[in-house]
Amino acid sequence: MPASVPRHAPTPGPVDSLAAAVRIEPRDYQKRVVGRVIEMLSGPHVDRKVELPAARSVMVESPTGSGKTVMGLLVARWAQETLGMRVVWTAMRRNLLTQVERENRDRGFGVDLVTVSMFDRNPPRGDLLIVDEAQHDATRSMASLHAAVGSSRVLGLSATPWRADRLGLCFERVVRDAGIRQLVLDGYLSPFAHYTINAFSPESVAATYLREPARWGRSLMFFRTIAECRACAGLLDAAGVPCEVVTGASDREAQIARFEAGACRVMLSVAVLTEGFDCPGLETVFCRPAGKGPTVQMAGRVLRRMEGIPHKSIVQCKATRHPFTATAPPAVQYVEAVDGWRSIGLNDRVERTTATMLELLVRLSKSERDSGGQGGGPAAASRVVRGLRRVRAWNYRVEEARDRFRRRGESPRHG
Repeated sequence: MPASVPRHAPTPGPVDSLAAAVRIEPRDYQKRVVGRVIEMLSGPHVDRKVELPAARSVMVESPTGSGKTVMGLLVARWAQETLGMRVVWTAMRRNLLTQVERENRDRGFGVDLVTVSMFDRNPPRGDLLIVDEAQHDATRSMASLHAAVGSSRVLGLSATPWRADRLGLCFERVVRDAGIRQLVLDGYLSPFAHYTINAFSPESVAATYLREPARWGRSLMFFRTIAECRACAGLLDAAGVPCEVVTGASDREAQIARFEAGACRVMLSVAVLTEGFDCPGLETVFCRPAGKGPTVQMAGRVLRRMEGIPHKSIVQCKATRHPFTATAPPAVQYVEAVDGWRSIGLNDRVERTTATMLELLVRLSKSERDSGGQGGGPAAASRVVRGLRRVRAWNYRVEEARDRFRRRGESPRHG
């Protein structure tokens, strides 16, 4: 039963006290989500004007980079302090567990936390089970873990709560708030340039990177198979580009450390790095053709903001089933051409011209309003203003007009 959080809902009291005790300032949407989860887990609550009993399980659906770990730890702190619950945190990959342990320690959450792998056959008992990357909760190993932990409450965290095998996720409540689109527009996630190449193969991806390595910077490349990863890595290595192929059997912690230190410029993977890999210094991700879920996971790796990197880059090909531009608006958009890249968005000159025109139209609209529609300008200008007023009511602010123009132009036609 999905529950959308009202965007302007007041921040619940318990969340303020929780946030005051940690060394991080939660974002407004994080406070709203945590407040709603607490309401659902602690007792009867109202959803869409219907009173419902306390939920045994709640899933938070929130984008990669939105701070699901922070939200989960705030709920864990509440459960421990208020209800005296023993908290168990589980994830499929060890790096996710390491991340939550680090956040818990460094940010001062102070949760007495037990972390276990989803594949642990003898997990400890607990009262609250937090499932990171909860799209894996439908697996057989998770059924065994649920039974062994015996928790009375379950909190799931996921950016993509759907599965390719169509197995159902059994959470009583789902809490959603800001999506990727809104987080990009609000500046919590990085603006990005979107590139479309003609084909996606080890050869074409390597050639694209090697033509302009400075454009792409530190990059992550996703392919369908390990063989394709190694083929592309061979081409990059032959050109003198340090790279690593990350697999389920490789020492990914050491590989990621070399990447973050700059000793490795490119990492290549099939699926291992689609979850739980958080590197703000990552500049570009090359996404293999895929559907919505995998695409959002792959592209989401690059959207974390970092000072000194004004925008990130996402590269896809024409054959992909889900262009990431359908999920979030790019700052600029390019397609591959014979002589380089062709912009299919607004270039700087068009933007300047548009801003000037918008300012003139706002002035004309205000003049028309002040004169009560009785003249105040040439007849043609008056007709334009009346037409604009019929399409959309303006508040006579240039900044708002520019923003609305940009939002209407988020999916420009090819020209």
